[in-house]
Amino acid sequence: MNELMRAGLFRMKRDRVFWLCLGAMLIIAGGQMSMGVRQCRAMAAEGYTVTLEGSFFPLIQAVMVCVAVFTGLYLGTDHSEGGLRNRLMVGHGRGRIYLAGLGTAMTGTICFMAAWFLGGGLPALFYRDLWQMGAGQTGLYILVALFSALALTSVLTMVGMLAEKKSTAAVVSILLALGLVLASTWLYSRLLEPEMESGLIITAGGMEWGDPTPNPRYVSGALRQVFQGLLNLLPTGQAVLLADMTVDRPLWNLLASAAVILTATLGGMAAFRRKDLK
Repeated sequence: MNELMRAGLFRMKRDRVFWLCLGAMLIIAGGQMSMGVRQCRAMAAEGYTVTLEGSFFPLIQAVMVCVAVFTGLYLGTDHSEGGLRNRLMVGHGRGRIYLAGLGTAMTGTICFMAAWFLGGGLPALFYRDLWQMGAGQTGLYILVALFSALALTSVLTMVGMLAEKKSTAAVVSILLALGLVLASTWLYSRLLEPEMESGLIITAGGMEWGDPTPNPRYVSGALRQVFQGLLNLLPTGQAVLLADMTVDRPLWNLLASAAVILTATLGGMAAFRRKDLK
């Protein structure tokens, strides 16, 4: 296991996609936070309050894009170049091979998170007056972001380890991550629908608000509970909540991410043991 991890980390250090994603994450985080500082200053001059954490936490979505690109290309290479078959031939078990791949992918994710924290954290440190979130809540939000990224990594690792071609693994990983983002955004938008709505009507006196009427798009009852549960369970759903800074139950989110990691890992290992490695 240690040998497999060392080999995986050595290959990751030589992987150009990893370094491109890491550099891009660092530049994006720094640029986004710099624009956030300017926006906070400009809005303060107009008498409005805009906090810097509103620019920091949406960056977790960029981290997940890097995770999808790196994981799909990195793990897919093992299939296309026969790396998995060679490891089996020298006596390594499938379980250890899978866990080594997962460990390497998660190490890459932690590096992307470090780039996010470094690129975004330094401007936040220098402009502490623009940051209003308390230290405890900030720490919980960062933990939720980390575990949600690791949960997505575990799901994409299962895809990468089971795909037979590098191109297939990359395309499926990116499309799956994009699909989860779109699904999470849709769920959140439906939950934001008001129960009642009032439309503008034209009268002799001008434009007026009409009487409140039930909103047909409002989600209620058991379906609303299902939508909320899915949003808090999906890694990308947690990213949407982080971006809007509406994480109400961070401990529940951490447990949900741990459950996703465990389920995806056990399911991926079971499928990988039965897979025919050509």
